[in-house]
Amino acid sequence: MQSQKSYKTLLGNISQLKSSLNELKRNSKTTLTNESKEYTNLENNRIQAFHLLKESIDDWELNYVLKSSIHGKVNFLDIWFKNQTVNIGDNVFSIIPTSNTIYIGKLKAKALNSGKIKIGQLVNIKLNDFPHREFGMLKGQIKNISLIPDKEGNQLIDISLSNGLKTTSNKKILFKQEMQGNADNITEDLRLIERLLYQFKDLFKRS
Repeated sequence: MQSQKSYKTLLGNISQLKSSLNELKRNSKTTLTNESKEYTNLENNRIQAFHLLKESIDDWELNYVLKSSIHGKVNFLDIWFKNQTVNIGDNVFSIIPTSNTIYIGKLKAKALNSGKIKIGQLVNIKLNDFPHREFGMLKGQIKNISLIPDKEGNQLIDISLSNGLKTTSNKKILFKQEMQGNADNITEDLRLIERLLYQFKDLFKRS
């Protein structure tokens, strides 16, 4: 009888142990599930915080940082003081390329008349100090157009000189800082007959 009691007690203890083990397994699964959810939430929060930080940095750079897409020396276009306010559209400085083989032209066009101006179009540049009838013109291509006009209502345009400072008359222009001139945009819808008429008109004026 005593042995039977001990046996039954042992079976009861084993049953309780099994029940406890099953409960521990369930709790363990619940804990792992909760940890996984918590990790996922933390990871999502981290990614969201990273994107918000990057967006804030990009906005700050856009509003307060002056950057150039080319290497070169900074040439200030006016006298600037520390903590001086810079307004939208102000020309603060120009970048002078360090390489003698890269030349950049800065053009201004009235915003009201700039609808046909597009990136990639060709430009004929006539320099004030080098009459084009004697020296020829520089050939360029539009590389960038400002999104907003300056305070004078001009659209700012970047021009790359495909042939450097060699003119259409095969003459090499001596480089000077801030050379000025006029530019004619070659629009894609200008027909050949119109170009010829302009040439004849030009010849007629000279005769």
